[in-house]
Amino acid sequence: MKKTNPLSVVRIKNLACQTRDYFKIDSNTYFPILPIIERMVVTGKLNLEIVEDESLKEAYALYDLTQNTIFVRESVYNECYTGEYRSNFTLAHEFFHYIQGQVLNFSFEEVDKTLPYCDPEWQANEYAAQLLIPDSALELSNAEIVSRYHVSLEFVLTRKLKAQKRKNHIKSEL
Repeated sequence: MKKTNPLSVVRIKNLACQTRDYFKIDSNTYFPILPIIERMVVTGKLNLEIVEDESLKEAYALYDLTQNTIFVRESVYNECYTGEYRSNFTLAHEFFHYIQGQVLNFSFEEVDKTLPYCDPEWQANEYAAQLLIPDSALELSNAEIVSRYHVSLEFVLTRKLKAQKRKNHIKSEL
């Protein structure tokens, strides 16, 4: 397990909003993660390597900081073009690892245990959720979110459930 610089949900949400602003992607539409990554490859800011599925046994994709490369299974890459929207979450997750290492210059260390807000995987999951489905969209129907934001129904349900739990937690502290 790795540990990195701490980030709150609010800070991650702000980073997701800043990313949308940077790429001029309105919060009322889907975030085209693969075209953005491919554009960054063309400009030399990031590398992308599509690999045979068997070569990434433990993951669908991964970011290597030393090579500044996102390695992605061929099947995941192809899913982006065939409307299998779960792949968008995978790529957004790995894109955040790029941000952690190249933009925020976070440090990483191996540990046995860490708090969630210092866990780079938790941070990347939270970022992907905030990037792909902005809070403002959570009031829409599940079907509308799936259609508008190019995400899976399972992801919509998970995102809404976590948002509701946070809302309930805040209310209980008041």
